[in-house]
Amino acid sequence: MTTKIRAVEAHDVRGMSLLLAHAFEQDPWMSWMFQEPKFRVTLAQAWMRAELRCAVALGTSWALWEKGEIVAGTIWAPPGRDLHEGGAFHQLWYLVLGANPDRVDELAEGLSMIGDTHPSEPHYYLNTVGVKPDLVGRGHGGAMVQYTLDLADRASQPCYLESSSPRNIPLYQRLGFEVVNEIVMPNGPTMWSMWRSAR
Repeated sequence: MTTKIRAVEAHDVRGMSLLLAHAFEQDPWMSWMFQEPKFRVTLAQAWMRAELRCAVALGTSWALWEKGEIVAGTIWAPPGRDLHEGGAFHQLWYLVLGANPDRVDELAEGLSMIGDTHPSEPHYYLNTVGVKPDLVGRGHGGAMVQYTLDLADRASQPCYLESSSPRNIPLYQRLGFEVVNEIVMPNGPTMWSMWRSAR
């Protein structure tokens, strides 16, 4: 079976954002942000589209292609760069507010907690990794993360991520990450901050 990993380009954003939206449809954190199930995929796709545009501009989003289609992808920020440079976070915040006009304080507190916990030391930041739902469990997610870990190791850089899915913690631990913090969202899930030291 022919598979390849390549950088996501602008023309890939629409398709990959939909793949990631479906991958995160049941994710605890995405479900906390967009609580209405029937609108979640649409809102999650808008969120992922904005994130992907930022990552494409930085050259740090990767897609796994299999049989001519994207089946998995990652969004990273490189050391010393903010994924949301240029005011992109405001676009995401307005999207969240539009979907949750009665939860402003709760959401602002939760997002601030994530930001306040983020390490100041330069590192590769894994923002998102997602796999086409019917292919979960076949190693695609781990392969996608490892692809950038190899880049980080060649540059002797540490890596960081947050996960709200307990089942993903062992995968990240096998890849060299360690839990360094727990962030409990207001009226929401726990997120685990994980750090992988430079190699």
